[in-house]
Amino acid sequence: MQRLNDLMLRFSRSWPLFLLAALVTFGSLYLFTGVIGPRFTALTGGFPPFDLQNALTANQVYEQLPSYPDEARRLYYLFSAIDFAFPLFASLFLAAIAAFSLRYLWPAGYQWMTERRLWVLLLLPALFDWAENAFALTVIANHGRELRTAAAMLVYAKLGKLSLAAVAQLLGWGLLLLAAIKWVWLRFRPPAGTGRGRRSP
Repeated sequence: MQRLNDLMLRFSRSWPLFLLAALVTFGSLYLFTGVIGPRFTALTGGFPPFDLQNALTANQVYEQLPSYPDEARRLYYLFSAIDFAFPLFASLFLAAIAAFSLRYLWPAGYQWMTERRLWVLLLLPALFDWAENAFALTVIANHGRELRTAAAMLVYAKLGKLSLAAVAQLLGWGLLLLAAIKWVWLRFRPPAGTGRGRRSP
């Protein structure tokens, strides 16, 4: 846990590592939504990959599977291969933003989080994302057999991923906003002793 916690903090102290995490995160999102997703949707007659359907149900999984031709299945495998790297780097990206911002805002709070190795909690969305991928691949690879439990677990993993990702994003971007407000205030506040009520000699 300590090594993993330290790895996450390295991304908040190194611009090259942070930019790498940002590149993989936003590059993956572009591939998902701008390249693979549209192509997959066209092949399946209008159904996007399971990962891109936030309101997916277990029944919809098996309603959509018959629309998957072989090319769509191969495309989904490519999607999933990228989606095993994406959650890790997205978590590292958000953790770097949160750690950098908290270190600036409240050093004591940052130290408290670091000593207790709590930064690793920001990897929880990635764990649920990987679980979602695993159950989706299980369902797709076993086309012709209805694995209702796997389909249900896919949906539950998705719900966990979406909930935890929302918390991580709120934490990361919220801390960054507060850090920006602090920076602006310190940068542009009037110098001490120049406020209202100062008497002339």
